[in-house]
Amino acid sequence: MTTFTPYPAIVFDLDGTLLDTWPSLLAAVRAVAPASAPSLDPTALRLALSQGVGPMFKRAATQLAGPEDGVRPALFAAMSRHYLDHTLVTATPYAGTGALLAGLRAAGHTLAVCTNRDRASTLTLLAHHEWRAHFSHVHCLDDGLPPKPDGAPLLATLERVGHPSGRALFVGDSQVDARCAQAARVDFAAHRGGYHARPGDLTPAVFTYDHAGDLTHWIASHPTRVLETEDD
Repeated sequence: MTTFTPYPAIVFDLDGTLLDTWPSLLAAVRAVAPASAPSLDPTALRLALSQGVGPMFKRAATQLAGPEDGVRPALFAAMSRHYLDHTLVTATPYAGTGALLAGLRAAGHTLAVCTNRDRASTLTLLAHHEWRAHFSHVHCLDDGLPPKPDGAPLLATLERVGHPSGRALFVGDSQVDARCAQAARVDFAAHRGGYHARPGDLTPAVFTYDHAGDLTHWIASHPTRVLETEDD
């Protein structure tokens, strides 16, 4: 007889799932915006964040440049530099996130991160919040695989931590995350307070939550499964 928990491996997205990074990114965009620049569309930028920080900054540079295409590279470079130098570590955890991670790790779950963010800023954020030790593996945008919503980075993450996709949970906040989980055939739990346009973007989700504590209780409520083996 073999016993196991339903989700021995739990993989988390970062932006919009563990950390509210949007205010820190928008602050960097506004800090370098020329006074004469066209108005920003923050809603469009916020939704673009699920594709990664770089794509979001590129969209912001396009909005700020207007018809002046030649200034886009300089705007992109300026907001990226300001973000890394001044606002990166001002991102705040969603309520209860630290306790969620500590509790899941203490309960024996293997935790990992799969993000469309670059490795340098990802590790800086994890170190700043003293979370790095919670994660057995961190997969980032610059690790050589297609970005989410492709299922490859999630499957590679699970392979790295030694757990099959059928016994894993991916926790995210966006349509990109939902599609990634679906492509990888991994159960998906969705943070409703993250970066998606409408509730339908999070379909199909086995669970949706507003507070990290709700996810903790939901995972803990799953009964331990028992497999009968030939030796029993």
